Amino acid sequence: MKTIIRKEVLQSDLTAIADDKGKKFTYRELRERAQGLENFMEERSLVFILCDHQLETIGFVYQVLTANRVPLLLAPDIGQDMLDNLISIYEPGYIYCSRRHLMCRQYAGSFELEEHVLLQTGGKSFDIHPDVALLLSTSGTTGSAKLVKLSYDNLYDNSEYACRHLGIKSSQKGISPLPVNYTYGFAFCLWHWHCGATLLVTDKPVISREFKDFYVRERANNFAATPYSWQMLQRVRFWDEENIPYLHFAMSGGGQMSEKDQISLVALLKEKFWIGYGQTECTCIVTAMNFDERNIKTGSIGKPFANMEVLTDKDTGELLIKSKSICMGYANCKKQLAEGDVNHGIMRTGDVADMDEDGCIYLKGRLTRYVKVLEKRVSLDDMENYLNNKYAGIEFACTGEDNGIRIFYTEGKEDLKEEITAMLDRNLKIPGRFVSCFFLKTIPRYDTGKIMYSRLKEMNCEDERNHSGNV
Repeated sequence: MKTIIRKEVLQSDLTAIADDKGKKFTYRELRERAQGLENFMEERSLVFILCDHQLETIGFVYQVLTANRVPLLLAPDIGQDMLDNLISIYEPGYIYCSRRHLMCRQYAGSFELEEHVLLQTGGKSFDIHPDVALLLSTSGTTGSAKLVKLSYDNLYDNSEYACRHLGIKSSQKGISPLPVNYTYGFAFCLWHWHCGATLLVTDKPVISREFKDFYVRERANNFAATPYSWQMLQRVRFWDEENIPYLHFAMSGGGQMSEKDQISLVALLKEKFWIGYGQTECTCIVTAMNFDERNIKTGSIGKPFANMEVLTDKDTGELLIKSKSICMGYANCKKQLAEGDVNHGIMRTGDVADMDEDGCIYLKGRLTRYVKVLEKRVSLDDMENYLNNKYAGIEFACTGEDNGIRIFYTEGKEDLKEEITAMLDRNLKIPGRFVSCFFLKTIPRYDTGKIMYSRLKEMNCEDERNHSGNV
């Protein structure tokens, strides 16, 4: 059996997962449950897991991984049309979801759990490469069929060096509001499991009284969140004398934190506050650093883990990563799940960066067409394809930056702007306040037919009326 955690942990009686209701699983109990899965779940089968933040679900993710079945982690509120699309492309053997999910009406065969159900789809088995351990979406917000293939070695390597770099030990407890289907949230879970630490689980909102009471009661040591969550925590004065003494590390990742927030948090949490940077393709975290209050280096994403060699392209400034944590490659269909490693430990991140004399890295921009909305990565190309499929006969072009997407469209009815923003909010979970829509008579294109995104970026987007003519 291939493993993603240290062997001495697998059969231990240490607590692996504990929730706010008093329930818990030891590592030995989870191993026994994983062996139960092996008895009825076909070997190397593909399992879609709709990941809520309950003990039963987090435990199931652990069981599927350690049973060497292959999970695709998805958001619990993924749009039905996106889920149906993924099912038609990848034909999973099983789907794990809440009992209340619409999926439950489509399949007769099922295994009843406490709050969830494991559905048997009747899908035929197919080859999945023996090294593939986990599948994650490159752009979970748009439900893209393009998946990142992570190997057992990727997961072990990243977790081993994260535990060393961050000093995670079996005696510690970690808690995070991050979704488990998000690479950062999954990695936080795996880091703790890797070394036998305890993962604390609650589905209560991070700014709720219940979350803080659970955090304080358990004397949690490790915490991870996005810059947006950190802002909310600062507003409700989450960190106080009750919980800071027990804190080992608290990390911000998944997006750029403002200088003001970083300075404030370093002043409050001192050396316990860390800034991290990573990508799904690199098995999450690549760099992480805590900063001295007298030398904060605002804007820096810190130094790389010991297993990461970081370089920059001399011509473009693009950040390059060499590591055993680099993913095997991508899949766009089930046939590609059988393919082996094509990256060979090297990844072009698409981020432009430079490095100071101390080896600290600073991000300067992106080469690729991705933005982040509420710290979730969104592919602008995926969004264009999604809109073009939804509205036949109308052309779309998308530009933007983090927390600001601009959609240009041709033709259509007068209220299309409101319809688009409402649909993106409803189906893609992108709130309307982060989207601006603009009508154009024509989308500017080069002679080759490719969209002139640079021309769109130059436009004054403050007044839609400025863009109603030809460009």
